[in-house]
Amino acid sequence: MGSLENNSVNLRFLLVVTLAGGLIACSSSSVDCEVTPDDEVCVVGDSVVTSQGAIGDSGVGSQDAESQTQSELPQCSLANSDTDGDGYGFENGASCRAVSSLNSDVGVTIADINHIVVVTGQSNVEASGTVFDATLDQPHPRVFAFTDSGWQVADLHQVWDEHAHPGNHSLTDPTRSPNNNFAFHFGKSLAQMRPDAVPAFIVLAAPGKGIANWDYDSPFYVKMRSKITSALSQIPHRDKIDVLLWHQGESDALYEGTSDPDATGFSDKDSYEYKKYYEIKLRNVISNFRSEAWSGSDMPFICGELRIAEAVNRHLMALNDNDDPNSGCVTSSDLPYRLSDPSGAHFSAPGLRELGRRYMQKYLAITGR
Repeated sequence: MGSLENNSVNLRFLLVVTLAGGLIACSSSSVDCEVTPDDEVCVVGDSVVTSQGAIGDSGVGSQDAESQTQSELPQCSLANSDTDGDGYGFENGASCRAVSSLNSDVGVTIADINHIVVVTGQSNVEASGTVFDATLDQPHPRVFAFTDSGWQVADLHQVWDEHAHPGNHSLTDPTRSPNNNFAFHFGKSLAQMRPDAVPAFIVLAAPGKGIANWDYDSPFYVKMRSKITSALSQIPHRDKIDVLLWHQGESDALYEGTSDPDATGFSDKDSYEYKKYYEIKLRNVISNFRSEAWSGSDMPFICGELRIAEAVNRHLMALNDNDDPNSGCVTSSDLPYRLSDPSGAHFSAPGLRELGRRYMQKYLAITGR
């Protein structure tokens, strides 16, 4: 098992569960796969796990198996055993559950917030239709979200944004089936990685919208600016955000130009502005965000690769190779998608958990914090 520690998906352990003589699932601590009551099929990239025993190459599987395994692992003896913020450590050649910092977090308030994160993009920011795991998706007392009742400890039973306005439902309703969210897991991963980190996020989703929706002073942009300003006004010791997480592009997915019927900024389809559409728009988006009073010229801008839309991904991933040290992009086209989405565009809950962790790692790499 020791050889798994440095695997590219950071596997800490691998579990195979057999029930009724059949292979049900495989599970890892970092990337897993969700199942549905009617169809126990897990998809990770091109790999498949089924309740009938057919397995693809990845061997990653059900959340139930992961939850069961997590509860059986011993607690780590050292606070810094969890080096990558995934909730697990590795001590004396064996996996363990990371030491909880709950006791030290008693009394944490918004006055302690020291990482303010804006998260915006299309439907994967909203992440509707995903599932909730009572073990993996518990709130962390040092992670806050902005709601219609101000800053609160983030809980997936809340709704943080409904297309920017109106929208936030701060009351925690245990009867509501919650969506998962990569912003939530960015915050949890950061809090687990850094004992002094108190992250807080502001979510602004625009499902189905092309990048023109973020044009400077567009109706959505104005709402976004207003919401961010309102959120910051409730944290007297902070007047700027620390990072912007971007996940958008499915509605612009063409190799040349855009598929967005509401596209702006070009005269005709033979123009340079159309042929370089997403590249130009993305550059403008970054510049516009950094021009705001609540931002700065060196504000980190981090994007996430799309599960589909290779044409857009090449522009997003180019942020890793430009001359801007404060921009970057995380890989995510390999993460599992929702089984209810035949297009494969939308991440599953396990995919969102890992996506949040990858955004967090890129944030620390850029900022050194």
